[in-house]
Amino acid sequence: MPHRRFFFIGAVALAIALGVGGSYWYLQYRANAAQEAVEQGDRLLGKGQMDEAARYYQQAIELDSDLTQAHSNLGATHAALERFDEAIPHFEQALALAPDHFEAQIGLAVSLDGLDRFLAAEDSYKKALALRPDFGAVYYNLGYLYQQQGLYAEAAAQYEEAVRLVPTFLQARANLGRVYHLQHRPGEAIAEYQRTLADHPDEGRVYAHLGESYMALSQYAEARAAYRRAVELGVETAGAFYDLGVISEQEGKLEAARSYFHQALLKNAAHADSYHRLGAVTAKLGQEQQAATYYLEAIKRDPGHAGAHYSLAQLYLKQGRSDEGQELMQVFAKLKEYEGRLASLKRAASRSPRSPEASYNLGLLHLEFGYVNKAAAVFEQLLKLHPEFSAAQERLAEIERVRAAHSAG
Repeated sequence: MPHRRFFFIGAVALAIALGVGGSYWYLQYRANAAQEAVEQGDRLLGKGQMDEAARYYQQAIELDSDLTQAHSNLGATHAALERFDEAIPHFEQALALAPDHFEAQIGLAVSLDGLDRFLAAEDSYKKALALRPDFGAVYYNLGYLYQQQGLYAEAAAQYEEAVRLVPTFLQARANLGRVYHLQHRPGEAIAEYQRTLADHPDEGRVYAHLGESYMALSQYAEARAAYRRAVELGVETAGAFYDLGVISEQEGKLEAARSYFHQALLKNAAHADSYHRLGAVTAKLGQEQQAATYYLEAIKRDPGHAGAHYSLAQLYLKQGRSDEGQELMQVFAKLKEYEGRLASLKRAASRSPRSPEASYNLGLLHLEFGYVNKAAAVFEQLLKLHPEFSAAQERLAEIERVRAAHSAG
């Protein structure tokens, strides 16, 4: 009996030892397998095989749910495939496990940005910069977020820091020039574009923007040279051909101007300005009936085109079509009132770009003159910065109700 008792005690002790040791080795096996799955996922990710990589990262998480890198990398694969809703929970889990995980923080910011969640994306980018204040690409991303929201001064500050950290950062330099231009600072824009082209001399898009800034200063020879270089490099935009047409018209080269306006319309058939100037040039060439057709096309593309209404009105009055001409002049007067008030409100909004009231008043003006889509866009943009602004919510809801009723009818 004592021997049997001894054997029983020994068996229990052995079972306990095996249980503890087995658990340790099993956990170690899972941890190793999880790490191997992450490494395989990384190899596939490096080859651009996103879905395959995601399966390995998911396998790693199933083996070890606390593996920060697996969550972060799985989020990255979803984000790379623009599955931002699926990416966010994994980035958030990675940050819950490791709050200072930079890759997860920037991944979260990019995903929130991709979902148009401005305030959350802004906060996440700033947290990423707190972790890595020397990372130029994050400043660029934050700058682009601000640029898309119309916060040009804030965008410029971020692009400037990106360029300071990475002087040859092409897109940061190009966008910095662009936001200078959008702030009505064409001279600074030109200087930035020229610095960009010194490092990247074959960037046609930069030449096109350079031409636009020269046009803002009425430096036509320089604008022409920039646009022609852009076209040589394969960047052919409606705006570039339109401005080349304007320059030719200024110089009295009407046939050349007409050709450029036609080229602009080949690039963008909805370019109302090109139809308007085409009408003006055609009228100068004595082809009034054709000119009227072009003016009508401009108005068809843009019913709010004040210049086309005025030009057509003057042509009708010249032809003795007084009633039609006077009617068009009344429309023109209304459109000029809108343009004047719009310019004033835009100046107010540019002075206080985060002010909800300034943006709201801009939206109300669009509504007053019947530009419902423009109003909706302003209210939607406003609510990204101020989601609690109830007046904009109400206006937008009203617009949606009208749209729904119109669709149903």
